[in-house]
Amino acid sequence: MNRIKLLLAALAGSLLIGCGGGGGGGGQATSLEGRVLSIVTGDATNPATTVQAIGGSPSTTTDLTDGSFTLTGVPKGTTQCQAIPGNSWPLFTFQFPAANGTTDVGDLWVGPEQVTVHGVIHSSVDDTPVPNATVRFAGRQATSNSSGEFDISGVAYSSATQVAFWGIIGTINATGFFEAEFSTSPVTADGSNVVDVGTLLVTPSGSSNPPGLPYNITGRVLPIGSSSGCIVTLKESGSAVRVFNVGSDGKYYFWIEPGTYTIDYQKGGQSAPTQNATVTQPNSTVTVPDVTLN
Repeated sequence: MNRIKLLLAALAGSLLIGCGGGGGGGGQATSLEGRVLSIVTGDATNPATTVQAIGGSPSTTTDLTDGSFTLTGVPKGTTQCQAIPGNSWPLFTFQFPAANGTTDVGDLWVGPEQVTVHGVIHSSVDDTPVPNATVRFAGRQATSNSSGEFDISGVAYSSATQVAFWGIIGTINATGFFEAEFSTSPVTADGSNVVDVGTLLVTPSGSSNPPGLPYNITGRVLPIGSSSGCIVTLKESGSAVRVFNVGSDGKYYFWIEPGTYTIDYQKGGQSAPTQNATVTQPNSTVTVPDVTLN
């Protein structure tokens, strides 16, 4: 009889532990939210892309309208996921800060090719290398070495068109410095599949001259929220030179050489009036009036 009681007590204890009882918490799960976008079109992938945790489970598929996804049941602390396009494109692996609760992983870019984005991080004050800077671009990331150099491998690319690739904004974070942003425009991949962005400057956080932004045309598509997934196309003489896929904040950005441009807006059957933008100086920002989808 005592033996039976002991067995029952042990079974009850194991059940309590397995359910996270007593304020414990093994097996906590979180969810990932984001968008998977095509480096060729700047739009959602079609067919849909499978997004999964490393190892294949759990998994979900992207929305064909705007590329959005929600991946639930992901272990807390997860720092990577994979995207498997529904065509012949390669598998992509993406990194992000440790997941906790509902984690927004941002825009994850996929395409027919993969390249390495190479560059060097220097201080804008004394031109010295900045080590241990985290550099993020297109859902991939790397850390600068003691010489300030970084290589972000496995970045989505298309040799046929760079209009979406050049529209992606990369970020640089280093202790003691302002966050900096950068664009790869107008660099293309070399014969070794390397996109060399050269030297990127970061400004010490104690400086009175924070860094400028890496775009010179910006605007908003309304209504904010429902304009997510709108494709904004920047054209010169009728030809597309940049595309941007609007997120939940309704904003879009372009970095472009001085010139006269038109901007088109399209989301499914909705559109907004074409706008004009003239950039006279590379470092001056043109703010385009808000447009509304109809």
